[in-house]
Amino acid sequence: MFGNKFDVNGKITKALRHYHPPDILVCAAGGTPNQVGFLADIPPEALTSCMESNYYTTIFAVQCCLKLWLVAPQTPTPRHIILASSAAAFLGLPGYIAYTPTKVAIRALADTLRQELLLYGKDAFRVHCCFPGAFLSESFSQGQEHKPGLTKVLEGTSMPQEALERKIPGAREVARKIVWGLEKGKTYISVDFRTELLLNNMRGPSPRFWTVCDFFLGLLASLVWWIVRIDFDRKTTRYGAARNPRDSRV
Repeated sequence: MFGNKFDVNGKITKALRHYHPPDILVCAAGGTPNQVGFLADIPPEALTSCMESNYYTTIFAVQCCLKLWLVAPQTPTPRHIILASSAAAFLGLPGYIAYTPTKVAIRALADTLRQELLLYGKDAFRVHCCFPGAFLSESFSQGQEHKPGLTKVLEGTSMPQEALERKIPGAREVARKIVWGLEKGKTYISVDFRTELLLNNMRGPSPRFWTVCDFFLGLLASLVWWIVRIDFDRKTTRYGAARNPRDSRV
């Protein structure tokens, strides 16, 4: 995808200049339809393509847009950068070995970028990062076809398509929740309670929104997720013992 990264940067910059640098940059490209699987089973190309489609598409676009912003007249209100990570950034599930590190990288980019942009003034830029879980899309349906059975069991998607459509939210519903979080001024935006727990379980130095509430959610998550992790470990061990080693998607 990015055989010549300098050429890619040039094309991104050209497009941004042609349409005028935006005041809001949304980086939502990515996915993992063809890169799911266990590390011993997927080809090396799946690792590189996943990093390119999920991380490089984001950081190159941010870099090009930022350079244009820095030479453009300052706006009366902050410009916004909205990055799309994933609930996977807080939880390592077998089968997402190529995908999860790229979404962790997006979270690290958001943390680092938020502080780095203070170099240009406290009110010049705002960085936001959203963490959606699974939602109905073409990419999700394609991923279901390649996803190991263990991954489906752990994430709760081991069910017929009709049941999935009742359980999993659609893209529009997820988008509305993200926009709601942006309107509230959140830096980190989750779209469901489980992801909110996971986020606060791994908050670290990242900015909080409801400080006291987030603190207690973190305590709750540390207790709950200890039990969930043990359950996941046991299911993974049983799956490994029962499956045919010649076929990783039994």
